[in-house]
Amino acid sequence: MSFISIHPILIIVVVIMNQTNKSSTVFTLVDFSSFTSSSTSSTTSTKVTPVQYETAKEIHNINKHHGFVCLRNSGIPKHHIQSTFDISKKLFELDYNIKNKSLKQINPISNTGYVGYQNEALNCNRKADLKEAFNIRHTSFDNDDLRYTPPMLDDITKSLWEDLKILGTKFAICCAIALGLDDIHYFSKTLETMDLCTLRMLHYPPCNDTDITENGIDKKESCSIRVGEHTDFGIFTFLFIHDFHDTSSLGLQVKTVDHIEDETQSDHVGSYSDMSSPCWSDFTFDKKSLELIDNDDTCAVIVNTGALMARWTNDIWRATAHRVIVKPESFPFHRYSIAMFFDPDKETLCSVHPKFIEEGHEPKYGPIRSIDYLLMKLKEAQEVKRM
Repeated sequence: MSFISIHPILIIVVVIMNQTNKSSTVFTLVDFSSFTSSSTSSTTSTKVTPVQYETAKEIHNINKHHGFVCLRNSGIPKHHIQSTFDISKKLFELDYNIKNKSLKQINPISNTGYVGYQNEALNCNRKADLKEAFNIRHTSFDNDDLRYTPPMLDDITKSLWEDLKILGTKFAICCAIALGLDDIHYFSKTLETMDLCTLRMLHYPPCNDTDITENGIDKKESCSIRVGEHTDFGIFTFLFIHDFHDTSSLGLQVKTVDHIEDETQSDHVGSYSDMSSPCWSDFTFDKKSLELIDNDDTCAVIVNTGALMARWTNDIWRATAHRVIVKPESFPFHRYSIAMFFDPDKETLCSVHPKFIEEGHEPKYGPIRSIDYLLMKLKEAQEVKRM
């Protein structure tokens, strides 16, 4: 199958179509240049500019409702994302035996290496996900075993890792400002070593009749579910999806706060029967917005909050459930994405901040170490049900 060249540009405006009433919600892109421009780029300063306050306020208003935001002017060069997509494609084109026998295989302890096709289920209540992945950690604490991977993968991903480390620190500072915390480095100082942060390259192969039969097809939506409903585990996630003009890139769906059933559990994932719920909303893209983002010097980034951020804020910010589906017109196509998961440093004790506990009320969540929470969720994901 011929490969459609990968386009590193993300959206400036995201339109979500509700499948129940066909209404739409426009997710406005947030200009993040007040945090990434040279005049305001310090990650150690305690001074906050008026423009940064406005940016943070906009992100706060968005995260109270759906937890997904799209950042423009990220500071990440477009060619860094393009190069990573290109090397990712080469990685997943390796021979089956090399990928499944020679490459380092993932386990919950290291959380690095290759994840074979259908060897993971991000929703433990349903069957294995229709994807393969490769996880990397470029830190002084991890010696990634990259033997048998394509040449230049190490250099390319290290370059992107450095970009994401800088952006992640700045976004963590923005989050603290947005939530009105006195210490604007409250979150960023939990990312000093980044020993639990993970860069993940993902590949969703074309679906065939067997996939659709075994993994279930939603008769109401006429789609097969590639990745079941889940919330991300950490503080926040950066997501890059290639060419949004290409139907093979589509398939990300989210569930807004209004449709979350269990208001006390932001790391809740639905049961198999919940997969056919009519509350799912598609990402679609505004043509004018795509044209505008094409003219930016740096790429845009989709960001969503994770379960540990929800625990820290006592659900002031929610961890939004999302999934990946494939509709019939996209069955023959490959889908690629890149994610960076920001989890607090291993020994960080994540407990509800006092600011978010009402007088006379108990916090919704008890304290837990970052490493303990991540291991618990990874073990759930990698204990795949072979039904």
